[in-house]
Amino acid sequence: MKYQVLLAAMLATVGARVAAENSSLADCARLVDDGARLTCYDALAGRASSHPPAPDQTPPVAVPATMPASIATADDGFISPRKMDEKAYANKRFVIISHNRNYLLPLTYNSNINEEAWREQHPGTGMDQAEAKFQISFKAIIWQNILGQDIDLWGAYTQENWWQVYNTDASAPFREVDYEPELILSIPNDWHFMGVHNTRLDISFNHQSNGSSKPESRSWNRLIGSALFEHRNFSLEASAWYRVPERKKDDDNPDIDKYMGNGQLQGIWKWPEYTLGFTFRNNLSSDNKGAIQLDWTFPLSERFSGYIQYFNGYGESLIDYDESTNRIGIGVSLTDPF
Repeated sequence: MKYQVLLAAMLATVGARVAAENSSLADCARLVDDGARLTCYDALAGRASSHPPAPDQTPPVAVPATMPASIATADDGFISPRKMDEKAYANKRFVIISHNRNYLLPLTYNSNINEEAWREQHPGTGMDQAEAKFQISFKAIIWQNILGQDIDLWGAYTQENWWQVYNTDASAPFREVDYEPELILSIPNDWHFMGVHNTRLDISFNHQSNGSSKPESRSWNRLIGSALFEHRNFSLEASAWYRVPERKKDDDNPDIDKYMGNGQLQGIWKWPEYTLGFTFRNNLSSDNKGAIQLDWTFPLSERFSGYIQYFNGYGESLIDYDESTNRIGIGVSLTDPF
């Protein structure tokens, strides 16, 4: 019996490696057994694995119970592995699930700084063009499979920070911190068009503010509808939003729509070692205002990716929503946006 178990484990390991040689990262992500999935990833990377699958686990690709079979066996062969992992680990107590990109840029350079807003908070000192920038973003499941349907309610939190760490004259303060909690209703979808697969629809309520008092206070509330489209190694999320009206006396930034527009496109190309992404916004009016952000990640270590971010336009931060920014930064990224 001992030899039969050992033989089954060896055959399963070989089977996972053979499957990996003719599969993509998404195929590996669909393996249910942790050992088989890791073996598949190792085989793709050309590394020997010391984690054979359990003897009673068969090597063919399996579909997680929480993922509709029609989605996981799509003809285009690509489903974001991260989204599949989110479903699998949504209820794990000690697992933190990322939302937007988590990153640290120890050094950024902005050629067009907003000195007027800085002087209001820090009179008598100058603002450095070089500063650090970082973002933390995570989410947690609140209600899974609502009313027996494959619809989930998530709570998410994102915090973006701009830190004048090199400005010793002003005691290196945090120049701006933007807080962004939101509720997200996530609906899996299975719609195909010319090889493109719409895998998810989201409806969210989003609050964003910088937590400052007047006159630097900035905030707004939005209802956002998003659709995620995927094709092989490319993902595109199209979002449109509606700003929830505020009373005139409470509105810190009544013209923010003119600069932030009413939606954005966010895309990312993924290769085994590199990613190239973009975010694009435009107000689509004659008084044209918009922004573009370019992202590139590259191998650095097993845990971190090197990250270069370039931003040009309006709305990088709430305090600068009506000021054009031109910034480039380098650092590390922990996660991709999707």
